[in-house]
Amino acid sequence: MHTQRAMKEKDIGKKPNKQMRSYLLFGAVTGETWPDGRPVRKDWAKEYHGKPWIVYGHTPVKEPRFVGRTVNIDTGCVFGNQLSALTYPELKTVSVPSSMPYDDSRFQHFTS
Repeated sequence: MHTQRAMKEKDIGKKPNKQMRSYLLFGAVTGETWPDGRPVRKDWAKEYHGKPWIVYGHTPVKEPRFVGRTVNIDTGCVFGNQLSALTYPELKTVSVPSSMPYDDSRFQHFTS
């Protein structure tokens, strides 16, 4: 399963309605915003316990991030870091460097 952002196990295989599309596109948000106006996002991957693997992006991280059966492969190519992909079924990541200027402020930092 690949999604732009977040995915709830109960929604896998369903035709997206308006509420599901919003969650798929924007993920779970806290209601707070960062100084630049971007929404603060919840770490939805910690709450996903489904069997299907979810491969997602749109929340830039410095290295591919595996949490349970999810992997965020958005490693911020547009922000100067790297472009990443996931091989399946091996579940290995491959990354190449970006040619864009690096902007550290654009990366999400998660706490364990």
